[in-house]
Amino acid sequence: MTMAEQPFTRSELREELQNYATKSDLRAEIAELETRLTRWMIGVLIGSTVAASAIATLIQTLIE
Repeated sequence: MTMAEQPFTRSELREELQNYATKSDLRAEIAELETRLTRWMIGVLIGSTVAASAIATLIQTLIE
């Protein structure tokens, strides 16, 4: 004979729901991620520009 599970009480449900993220939590995380991604992209852009300039200067000095 199997025992029927007892339904959740409101207090148990509140305790369980505290483990889940809310919309505001997710928005904050997305905003933080967007900031980090933007900084990373700007860093890569500047780095690639510096690398391209160095390569172009090297080629120019080798040709002359």
